[in-house]
Amino acid sequence: MDQSGASSEKRCWWMSVLAESNPADLEALWDRYGEKPDYQVVLGPEIGLLLVQGRVGGRGRRFHVGEVTVTRCNVRISGGAVGTAMVLGCRPRQAEIAAVLDAALQDDRRRPDLLESVVRPLERRLKEARRREAVRVAATQVDFSTMVRGE
Repeated sequence: MDQSGASSEKRCWWMSVLAESNPADLEALWDRYGEKPDYQVVLGPEIGLLLVQGRVGGRGRRFHVGEVTVTRCNVRISGGAVGTAMVLGCRPRQAEIAAVLDAALQDDRRRPDLLESVVRPLERRLKEARRREAVRVAATQVDFSTMVRGE
């Protein structure tokens, strides 16, 4: 656990939601949120590349797949907590908001309200988007065992 009592497991949970969310959804919920913390940008937001590695079938030797664009940002809110965020793509505003939320979510007093008003609604939207995508993909699935061989 860190000094605020937020375990790293919990931070991973909310940070993945913030990083994977639709940037417009994140910004809309953040704009509606009441008392935002004062913050100072420590680093970024800056855009760069990460080298991605993979393994065939999840096993075997690693190989370089390619590069992905990422945006990262570090902020310090009043009170001293430091928030860090990294998101895929060129999304400086999303990285900045996510970093501020990461810092604010470390505060035991702010966490419950932020989770209910920002993070959990984003998580529900992500789950629904994934469900819709699974339904769309399932409709195109081919069952090769039922196909008749043409002769």
